[in-house]
Amino acid sequence: MINENSAQLLEQRAFSRIGIVVEINGKNIVVKVDKQKNNTNLFYKGETYRNVGIGSYLKIKKDFMFIIGKIEKEFIKEKLQSNRLEDENKNDKYDRFIELSVIGYFERGNFKRGIRELPFLYNEAFLMSENELKQVFRFTDNYAIHIGKAIFEDINVEASINKLFASHIGIFGNTGSGKSNTLSRIYYNLFNMPNVNLKNKSKFIIIDFNGEYTNSSTITNRKTNFVLSTRRCRDRLSIEKSWLDEEFWGIILQATEKTQKPFIKRTLKYLDKHLSNSLDSLVDKLASKLKNILVNGGINKQELDAFNILKQCIKNLFNIENESEFPEIFRNYSLHNGDICRDCNPHNDLEYSSHSNGKIYFSKEENVKLEVQNFHERLRKIISSFQGEISYFDLFEMALGLRLMDDLLFNIAQFEHVAPILHRFQKRKNDLEKIFCIRENDFLRDEENELISISLKDVNIETKKIIPLLLCKKIYENHKSNEYNFKTLHLIIDEAHNILSEESFRESESWKDYRLEVFEEIIKEGRKFGVFLTISSQRPSDISNTIISQLHNVFIHRLINNNDLQTMSRTISFLDKISYDSISILPPGGCIFTGTATETPIAVQIPVLEKEFQPESETAPLEKLWFNVKS
Repeated sequence: MINENSAQLLEQRAFSRIGIVVEINGKNIVVKVDKQKNNTNLFYKGETYRNVGIGSYLKIKKDFMFIIGKIEKEFIKEKLQSNRLEDENKNDKYDRFIELSVIGYFERGNFKRGIRELPFLYNEAFLMSENELKQVFRFTDNYAIHIGKAIFEDINVEASINKLFASHIGIFGNTGSGKSNTLSRIYYNLFNMPNVNLKNKSKFIIIDFNGEYTNSSTITNRKTNFVLSTRRCRDRLSIEKSWLDEEFWGIILQATEKTQKPFIKRTLKYLDKHLSNSLDSLVDKLASKLKNILVNGGINKQELDAFNILKQCIKNLFNIENESEFPEIFRNYSLHNGDICRDCNPHNDLEYSSHSNGKIYFSKEENVKLEVQNFHERLRKIISSFQGEISYFDLFEMALGLRLMDDLLFNIAQFEHVAPILHRFQKRKNDLEKIFCIRENDFLRDEENELISISLKDVNIETKKIIPLLLCKKIYENHKSNEYNFKTLHLIIDEAHNILSEESFRESESWKDYRLEVFEEIIKEGRKFGVFLTISSQRPSDISNTIISQLHNVFIHRLINNNDLQTMSRTISFLDKISYDSISILPPGGCIFTGTATETPIAVQIPVLEKEFQPESETAPLEKLWFNVKS
């Protein structure tokens, strides 16, 4: 029996031997391949095995240690001497050599990455078994998800739950390369693991720019879809009133740090103090502002502009379309010889003291008193008859106008510095009311499903950049402050170049820096608070290098743009030369998987999800469309 076992071991050893080490140059090792191992396939006990080639792995036996290397190069050399019989066979005139790079070693059956020892000349090189390959890629975790099948090795690729999902993940590839399927696949496999329990423990939020994940069963049916729109009323995200702080409005209104953010802070204080109780207080405040302007003889054009802005706020608040219906409200004031005045209506303004040139001057105290009284009474009638709903956004707009007037009257701020905030708000107010609703709890507290998909497909370009930034920042800060009952937060951003781009012609340089700083903080510090980021993009060269360099695990599909390839080479430290060179020729669905979840880069074919779980990212079937081809 002993002799039989020994014979089997010797036979297996002879089959798995590839050759001997003939050159050592640092970590690069050259192995001369045995003559009988030059075929494409090897045969052992009736089974066919694929022979080693570029991208394959070998083990080199040195005493009681196995040194592991990855093949990076193949070449042949003509033999120095050959007998006549060998000359007749041209194949025998050359020796085959393979060059491999040392990546690690086996110690007590476990793979260790790095160089501990280098082989000696004439050490033997052997094929690796499937179990040994699994050790190299660390597919031994009790809690691991299936990723796909290795392209070059006949093994299934898995990833540890901890090492993959407790990390920042990047998925990159050209359109049609399979990156959307990869994103969906890894999270589909997670949600469908046996005995997995994510409820009230983790939240997964997909920021979906193109509406690819809106189907109810995409990835999982334990999902809530929010389809946002700025064109028509669709879904709205509930947010708490506490969200509406100076940071919220600073993001929404893209406020500058030194002038506009302090103005927003003053506005919020004004809103809480003067406008939060009742509409009666609003009437009193508006009448008071009018009186301040009329009695101020040294009023300038900026203050008149501010009052005209305030009139627009009143129109918006009460949905007034025709100014002529409310003449006592919408006066047109002007300056004449240093005094504020307006045109006199001889039929309606009989009580006023007027000059012969047809204007009412408010340098006279009795005129001011009458004007303010008429304004106050008419405005109160409008409010008492108003049937609509006054939202928080309406009151905030009014507070902006009132605060602007105060700042101008007391020389706290310049009109041209702070007025853009009010104009910007009025421009975006309708969009905000279609996207947000204010409630006691935000949408994360209300939703019981683990996965939340937020589609921005029907949101205008300007708002599309602001909403993801706002949501990610507020949710991250709330989670960091332990305001939620779940432990980990996973932010998934599809088409991430839309929000993480280093170049933008639609925003100022300071605002772009602020936007990137928010996400750079999340990716640098988020892990400490259980916040993990997954980004997917077809243009990695557009994304901040700081963000890409902080990714722990990446799936790189086919990329052909030179800038994208250079970005991968410059920022991903886990890539080796063979993996990098293969990026531009990967098949659809194939990718290089590398990072902390695997000890060495590996080419993986990601299986396609079943139709019902796939994202809506397929290319239009033109043959079926144009030629009436039946499926």
